[in-house]
Amino acid sequence: MPRVFVMTLMLLINFVLQSTLFQYISILSVKPNTALILIVSYSILRGDVEGAIVGFLAGLLQDLFFGSYTGLNAMLYLLIGYFCGKPFKDFYRENSLLPLGLVAASFLFYQFGVYFGNFLFRGKIDFTFYLGAIIIPGGVYTLILSIPFYSFLYAVNTRLEQYEKTRRKLF
Repeated sequence: MPRVFVMTLMLLINFVLQSTLFQYISILSVKPNTALILIVSYSILRGDVEGAIVGFLAGLLQDLFFGSYTGLNAMLYLLIGYFCGKPFKDFYRENSLLPLGLVAASFLFYQFGVYFGNFLFRGKIDFTFYLGAIIIPGGVYTLILSIPFYSFLYAVNTRLEQYEKTRRKLF
Protein backbone atom coordinates (compact mmCIF):
# COMPACT_ATOMS: atom_id res chain seq x y z
CA MET A 1 0.00 0.00 0.00
CA PRO A 2 2.76 2.54 0.73
CA ARG A 3 4.32 1.72 -2.66
CA VAL A 4 1.10 2.62 -4.47
CA PHE A 5 0.87 5.89 -2.53
CA VAL A 6 4.52 6.80 -3.22
CA MET A 7 4.31 6.00 -6.94
CA THR A 8 1.05 7.92 -7.32
CA LEU A 9 2.63 10.87 -5.57
CA MET A 10 5.73 10.64 -7.80
CA LEU A 11 3.60 10.50 -10.95
CA LEU A 12 1.60 13.55 -9.87
CA ILE A 13 4.71 15.52 -8.85
CA ASN A 14 6.38 14.61 -12.14
CA PHE A 15 3.29 15.68 -14.08
CA VAL A 16 3.11 19.02 -12.27
CA LEU A 17 6.84 19.67 -12.73
CA GLN A 18 6.73 18.76 -16.41
CA SER A 19 3.80 21.03 -17.06
CA THR A 20 5.03 24.01 -15.00
CA LEU A 21 8.68 24.23 -13.98
CA PHE A 22 10.26 22.38 -16.89
CA GLN A 23 8.57 24.77 -19.31
CA TYR A 24 10.98 27.44 -18.08
CA ILE A 25 14.15 25.36 -18.18
CA SER A 26 13.81 24.23 -21.77
CA ILE A 27 16.91 24.28 -23.94
CA LEU A 28 16.40 25.01 -27.65
CA SER A 29 12.62 24.80 -26.95
CA VAL A 30 13.01 21.19 -25.84
CA LYS A 31 12.03 19.94 -22.39
CA PRO A 32 13.38 16.82 -20.71
CA ASN A 33 11.08 13.82 -20.67
CA THR A 34 11.17 12.99 -16.98
CA ALA A 35 8.09 10.76 -17.27
CA LEU A 36 10.13 8.48 -19.51
CA ILE A 37 12.96 8.39 -16.96
CA LEU A 38 10.46 7.59 -14.21
CA ILE A 39 8.90 4.75 -16.21
CA VAL A 40 12.20 3.19 -17.27
CA SER A 41 13.63 3.44 -13.75
CA TYR A 42 10.55 1.96 -12.15
CA SER A 43 10.50 -0.85 -14.71
CA ILE A 44 14.10 -1.75 -13.95
CA LEU A 45 13.50 -1.65 -10.21
CA ARG A 46 10.10 -3.40 -10.03
CA GLY A 47 9.63 -5.44 -13.20
CA ASP A 48 7.56 -5.50 -16.32
CA VAL A 49 3.99 -5.55 -15.00
CA GLU A 50 4.41 -2.71 -12.53
CA GLY A 51 6.43 -0.75 -15.12
CA ALA A 52 3.65 -1.18 -17.66
CA ILE A 53 1.04 0.01 -15.16
CA VAL A 54 3.08 3.08 -14.24
CA GLY A 55 3.74 3.74 -17.93
CA PHE A 56 0.08 3.50 -18.82
CA LEU A 57 -0.97 5.83 -16.00
CA ALA A 58 1.73 8.40 -16.81
CA GLY A 59 0.83 8.32 -20.49
CA LEU A 60 -2.88 8.54 -19.84
CA LEU A 61 -2.33 11.54 -17.58
CA GLN A 62 -0.35 13.29 -20.33
CA ASP A 63 -2.89 12.34 -23.00
CA LEU A 64 -5.85 13.64 -21.04
CA PHE A 65 -4.28 17.03 -20.43
CA PHE A 66 -1.94 17.67 -23.36
CA GLY A 67 -2.27 14.97 -26.01
CA SER A 68 -3.67 15.51 -29.44
CA TYR A 69 -4.79 11.86 -29.51
CA THR A 70 -6.05 10.11 -26.40
CA GLY A 71 -4.10 6.92 -25.93
CA LEU A 72 -0.96 7.52 -27.97
CA ASN A 73 1.27 8.39 -25.00
CA ALA A 74 -0.45 5.78 -22.84
CA MET A 75 0.26 3.06 -25.38
CA LEU A 76 3.86 4.14 -25.97
CA TYR A 77 4.65 4.45 -22.27
CA LEU A 78 2.94 1.12 -21.51
CA LEU A 79 5.11 -0.63 -24.10
CA ILE A 80 8.24 1.09 -22.80
CA GLY A 81 7.43 0.14 -19.21
CA TYR A 82 6.75 -3.46 -20.16
CA PHE A 83 9.77 -4.04 -22.38
CA CYS A 84 12.25 -2.23 -20.12
CA GLY A 85 11.24 -4.37 -17.17
CA LYS A 86 10.90 -7.70 -18.97
CA PRO A 87 14.42 -8.90 -19.75
CA PHE A 88 16.33 -6.99 -17.10
CA LYS A 89 15.12 -8.65 -13.88
CA ASP A 90 18.46 -10.34 -13.23
CA PHE A 91 20.77 -7.38 -13.81
CA TYR A 92 22.35 -5.32 -11.07
CA ARG A 93 20.02 -2.47 -10.24
CA GLU A 94 22.89 -0.43 -8.76
CA ASN A 95 24.51 -0.04 -12.17
CA SER A 96 23.68 3.33 -13.69
CA LEU A 97 24.70 2.40 -17.24
CA LEU A 98 21.73 0.09 -17.70
CA PRO A 99 19.14 2.83 -17.13
CA LEU A 100 21.15 5.22 -19.30
CA GLY A 101 21.07 2.81 -22.24
CA LEU A 102 17.43 1.95 -21.71
CA VAL A 103 16.45 5.61 -21.46
CA ALA A 104 18.26 6.30 -24.74
CA ALA A 105 16.58 3.39 -26.53
CA SER A 106 13.18 4.21 -25.01
CA PHE A 107 13.52 7.88 -25.90
CA LEU A 108 14.16 6.99 -29.54
CA PHE A 109 11.22 4.56 -29.57
CA TYR A 110 8.96 7.17 -27.99
CA GLN A 111 10.01 9.96 -30.35
CA PHE A 112 9.56 7.78 -33.43
CA GLY A 113 6.12 6.77 -32.14
CA VAL A 114 5.20 10.42 -31.61
CA TYR A 115 6.55 11.30 -35.05
CA PHE A 116 4.46 8.62 -36.73
CA GLY A 117 1.38 9.33 -34.63
CA ASN A 118 1.40 13.11 -34.70
CA PHE A 119 3.36 14.35 -37.70
CA LEU A 120 3.59 11.74 -40.43
CA PHE A 121 -0.15 11.08 -40.54
CA ARG A 122 -0.78 14.80 -40.92
CA GLY A 123 1.46 14.97 -43.98
CA LYS A 124 4.44 16.65 -42.29
CA ILE A 125 7.26 14.46 -43.51
CA ASP A 126 10.27 16.67 -42.79
CA PHE A 127 12.02 14.06 -40.66
CA THR A 128 15.44 15.76 -40.73
CA PHE A 129 13.96 18.85 -39.12
CA TYR A 130 12.25 16.74 -36.44
CA LEU A 131 15.46 14.83 -35.84
CA GLY A 132 17.62 17.94 -35.51
CA ALA A 133 15.16 20.14 -33.63
CA ILE A 134 13.49 17.69 -31.26
CA ILE A 135 15.01 14.21 -31.09
CA ILE A 136 18.72 15.00 -30.67
CA PRO A 137 18.45 17.92 -28.20
CA GLY A 138 15.67 16.21 -26.25
CA GLY A 139 17.60 12.97 -26.09
CA VAL A 140 20.74 14.63 -24.78
CA TYR A 141 18.78 16.65 -22.22
CA THR A 142 16.87 13.59 -21.03
CA LEU A 143 20.03 11.47 -20.81
CA ILE A 144 21.79 14.09 -18.69
CA LEU A 145 18.93 14.05 -16.18
CA SER A 146 18.47 10.28 -16.18
CA ILE A 147 21.36 9.39 -13.82
CA PRO A 148 20.36 11.70 -10.94
CA PHE A 149 16.69 10.73 -11.35
CA TYR A 150 17.56 7.03 -11.35
CA SER A 151 19.74 7.44 -8.27
CA PHE A 152 16.88 9.16 -6.44
CA LEU A 153 14.34 6.54 -7.50
CA TYR A 154 16.75 3.75 -6.54
CA ALA A 155 17.09 5.23 -3.05
CA VAL A 156 13.31 5.58 -2.70
CA ASN A 157 12.79 1.99 -3.88
CA THR A 158 15.40 0.69 -1.42
CA ARG A 159 13.64 2.46 1.45
CA LEU A 160 10.28 1.10 0.38
CA GLU A 161 11.65 -2.43 0.12
CA GLN A 162 13.16 -2.14 3.60
CA TYR A 163 9.87 -0.84 4.97
CA GLU A 164 7.91 -3.63 3.28
CA LYS A 165 10.38 -6.22 4.59
CA THR A 166 9.93 -5.06 8.19
CA ARG A 167 6.13 -4.97 7.80
CA ARG A 168 6.02 -8.57 6.53
CA LYS A 169 7.74 -9.98 9.61
CA LEU A 170 5.04 -11.31 11.84
CA PHE A 171 7.21 -12.62 14.66
